[in-house]
Amino acid sequence: MKNNAKRYLCAALAATTAFSFVACSTETAESAFDSPLPWHVSDSSYEKLEYSVAIYNTQKSEKEDEREKIADGTMTFTLEEGKDQGYTMLGMSFTVTYLNTDAAGDDAGLTDKIESTVYFEPNSLAAKSMEKTVTLADRKDTKNLSYKINADYFGTHKATFQYFKQEGAKEKTRSLPRDACRDNEMMFFAARAQTLSKSSSTNFKMINLYDSFNTGKTAEYRITVTGSSERKLDIGEWVSEYGIQAVTDEKSGKTTYPITCYTTTLQINDEKHGPAYTVLYAKDSFTVGSAEHKKLPIKIDYSAYTGSKPYRLTSYTLTSCSFSKTAE
Repeated sequence: MKNNAKRYLCAALAATTAFSFVACSTETAESAFDSPLPWHVSDSSYEKLEYSVAIYNTQKSEKEDEREKIADGTMTFTLEEGKDQGYTMLGMSFTVTYLNTDAAGDDAGLTDKIESTVYFEPNSLAAKSMEKTVTLADRKDTKNLSYKINADYFGTHKATFQYFKQEGAKEKTRSLPRDACRDNEMMFFAARAQTLSKSSSTNFKMINLYDSFNTGKTAEYRITVTGSSERKLDIGEWVSEYGIQAVTDEKSGKTTYPITCYTTTLQINDEKHGPAYTVLYAKDSFTVGSAEHKKLPIKIDYSAYTGSKPYRLTSYTLTSCSFSKTAE
């Protein structure tokens, strides 16, 4: 495989990495989750969070006015409580298309997609089942690493994996722990349910099923959730529908709608090696009537590295939300 093909493929998979972990109970005590959970307003709570996605080439510079955009896309989280005998459903849909530019290289014009659905227990967040499909476009001189994972935590206690676009690729099967486990697709929501502040530090354990299938042994990580500061972020006037207050500058007369956010890093394992996810969780609740949806993930950034040098930044920014399925 050519080096540039490897690099572009890694960039495509980097967007999926955030959704490639599974958490299981361990001897080390994990931090407690919120009670009630930040998305819980009723037995049938509903959230649909839609994001714009941008991928940048940061080899020359990480500065906002100097980095090169190479892809645009969308991501959606849909959460419903009270599904399938009282379990909570969390769905994720991700699509990104690379721009027809020199900076996008061999990826120009290609589209990658991810779809996943996980059901979990509404209090402990123990996963009941999960299915995930990562569909990557064909790339020149490169094996297509599109894959499917299915996991049954409460029934067979088994997970299956297959590179479904590789001719002759066989389905692999692994046994799952019989203890309560959290699924990979829940990472940002599990972190959201932790105590967050300007100086918070919490943790939970997770297992990377993709790595487990491809190495043949369990790959377990600790996710540390660290709050470092508060920051105000303006993502548009539309947030005023959910109780975010307008602020008008006395000198310029410009009106903005700043959301106070906790600047939070999600880092893998005890030694904190590897790049972190930077997530801005809203300190300000989004309200509909008397119902408060707390700590929404407003912005997510992830940088991929070659050695110690960053070469890709994937950035997700909340563009709309809905808290009523019937209103859509």
